[in-house]
Amino acid sequence: MNYKKTILALFFVGMFMIFSSSAVLAQDTMKKDDAMKKDEMMKKDDAMMAKEDLRPIVAVISAEWCPYCKKVEPVVAGLMKDYSEKFNFVVFDVTNEKTTAEAMEKAESLGLGDFFKDFKGKTSAVAVLKDKKIVYKTSNNGKRADYEKAFAAALK
Repeated sequence: MNYKKTILALFFVGMFMIFSSSAVLAQDTMKKDDAMKKDEMMKKDDAMMAKEDLRPIVAVISAEWCPYCKKVEPVVAGLMKDYSEKFNFVVFDVTNEKTTAEAMEKAESLGLGDFFKDFKGKTSAVAVLKDKKIVYKTSNNGKRADYEKAFAAALK
């Protein structure tokens, strides 16, 4: 008689564990699905905001290993600070395969896929685009005045 109670108790404990673990797995799956949906929504929001943004774009091709990029970086950072209300600054990181793939995805979402394909190998390149057309481009240029002149022309 005690054996039957023990077996019955073990059966119920086993069933409880099975149902508990499947509930936990279901919750994990739902959390992952929610996270994926959230990521997709954020990407769509970023793309929609970029399409609605009518400011000229300042596109920068940069890589951590590029010595010329380090020369241009402080100038571009200052320009970003001073001109962020008038221009949409976008930095495309081509440091490695992963960052390059992410940069390509970003470029395509902004409608700049062709620009990125043409310039991804030209680190330290900076371009000003108005209506998705290049109105100014330079490379390895640390002269703030050159950018300010190009910005003034792009805002006309």
